Amino acid sequence: FIPSPDSFIAVDEQPKALHFPSVRYPEIARQTNIAGSAWLKVLINTEGNVIDVIVAIPSKANVGFEEAAVAAARDSKWRPAMQNKQPITVWVGYEVRFRLK
Repeated sequence: FIPSPDSFIAVDEQPKALHFPSVRYPEIARQTNIAGSAWLKVLINTEGNVIDVIVAIPSKANVGFEEAAVAAARDSKWRPAMQNKQPITVWVGYEVRFRLK
């Protein structure tokens, strides 16, 4: 069963990120001193692997934030959501912020 990105699924435990690689700041954004964020939805399966990623809210900066965020999300590892003591496949939404130091 693959839920739609907008469906609500009641869970006993939300998925938890176990490994999240650092997001590469896009070079064009660094050169032009642009900050921003992108909201993603990731589909996490019963093994805690990301099987799909969609950009829910793009940054509108057009400097590669979405691509960098999606690449990092695809390499992340999660503890799956639990429902009735069983792992289930769910979508999780979160924001990836890009800030220059």
